[in-house]
Amino acid sequence: MASTVAPILDRHSSGESDYGSDFSVGEEDIVNQLLEGLGSKTASPTIPTSTTSSPTQSLETQDRRYAPHLRSHFENSLPGKAKNTAIQPAAPTPPSLPLGDVQYPDISHALPSTQPEDAPGPKSEPVESWKDSRSPLQRFRSFPKKPLTVSDLASGAWCELQYWYTLTTLPGGRKTRTAAMRGGTRVHQTLEDEVHTTIKVNIATKEEAFALRLWNVIQGLRTLRDTGMTRELEVWGTIEGQIINGIIDEVSDESPNAAFEQELNLSQLSRGFLTAHSNQQAPITDFLEPHGKRFYLTDVKTRGSDRLPTGAALRPARVQLFLYHRLLGNMASGVVDFTTILDRYGLRGDVLFSDAFMAQIGNLHDEIFYDADSDFGESPSNPRSPYTGHDTAKSPDTTPNRPSNTPQHDLIRYRSIAQILPLLQSELRDTFPRGPASLGNLLAVQYRHRDDGRILGNNAFPNDPEALDAYIKQNLQWWRGERDADGVSIEETYKCRSCEFAESCQWRKDKEAEFLQKKRSTTRARS
Repeated sequence: MASTVAPILDRHSSGESDYGSDFSVGEEDIVNQLLEGLGSKTASPTIPTSTTSSPTQSLETQDRRYAPHLRSHFENSLPGKAKNTAIQPAAPTPPSLPLGDVQYPDISHALPSTQPEDAPGPKSEPVESWKDSRSPLQRFRSFPKKPLTVSDLASGAWCELQYWYTLTTLPGGRKTRTAAMRGGTRVHQTLEDEVHTTIKVNIATKEEAFALRLWNVIQGLRTLRDTGMTRELEVWGTIEGQIINGIIDEVSDESPNAAFEQELNLSQLSRGFLTAHSNQQAPITDFLEPHGKRFYLTDVKTRGSDRLPTGAALRPARVQLFLYHRLLGNMASGVVDFTTILDRYGLRGDVLFSDAFMAQIGNLHDEIFYDADSDFGESPSNPRSPYTGHDTAKSPDTTPNRPSNTPQHDLIRYRSIAQILPLLQSELRDTFPRGPASLGNLLAVQYRHRDDGRILGNNAFPNDPEALDAYIKQNLQWWRGERDADGVSIEETYKCRSCEFAESCQWRKDKEAEFLQKKRSTTRARS
């Protein structure tokens, strides 16, 4: 990651980037300190280094942020794992030779190059990656790599070819970090900190890491019910046979444009709006009676100028929100098969968490522990069963009978992913009692200035399931290798100004040649 640094994009890209960050502010600081520490090793020893804190110190500062919105942090003391304090492993020390053996010095650096000086050196152009015959899905989003994300699918709405070059040529398949992206990350972190407070939780297994993500969703749903708004809500689902994962910036019970929503609802009712997804539409009583609370999804974008995007520049954000609405609606309806999702991540749902992990979670969620003085069938602090997530007073037969000599560790519940999932499903039912109909049909993109976070404007639009179906079908053709990646149309070539692959993009070169050929043909025809 540290060995390849691309130049910062020009002013067009810094002002118009719609892509967020893959690092939190704390993680970004850690990476920067690691890079500075690596550079200081190669510098003169007289250069002071006291201004750079160690990675361990940086991690410990996260302890000052406390609350039940959890982020995972792998322990440095795992068996067989060294502390993560260096970018690259040190070069191996040559073994000592016995007397009488001969060790020749390495003089390869002093030998003249066997390649002629005028011979062109190897070029790392994106076109070289086309030699691999596997599909993008097989290469980049198959186990053990992560599944498809909402960002993966939405990026194609900007430029498929740019995303293909990103996956095949950049370290980790991620966009080059720019000052604009770092500014967007700070704004998103500030907004999240207004709702959640983050603490550090040590984990020892990937099952514990995923459990933290589930607890974050549970806490987010409870915050949504209690305050009417939550941020950074993670969702999963299956679309066209593919596991999709994403994180919604904001969910709230406040309509982004109440007047427009009322007009939209009346228009749909007057036209007898019926689609393949009509079961996700709210009944007419929800439009006429105030008791039907609905929640609305918002995606936050940051910009470097006060000018808001228009036209094709809005397409990626629309696709994002369409996908979020589909995924959260499916989770609310209870149709998501988490067994399939666990299999995709290579997780075992019945693996018990470590005592250290349970102790940390227990400090945040009292419901982790049964009341030792009460029956195992109910807990005064929280009457939900760890096996079903239902109120045990209403369904007393759902909890298995326990013998009186039950071991002490059985006084703890939610010790595995399989035990957490029923609780998650129960929280989803409590938050969205009418299933997908609890979600408002109006989606919104909120634009904020990346320097100070002030709101620049909002763009509200209705959910469009048919448009999403058509887009997913077309985009997955590329992911599955059924066609090559498409570049932008002639009308959208302005996007090339902010693309770091513009100079080596074969699509752009072909379009330029095609344009020149048409211009020559027109000139000859006139003459």
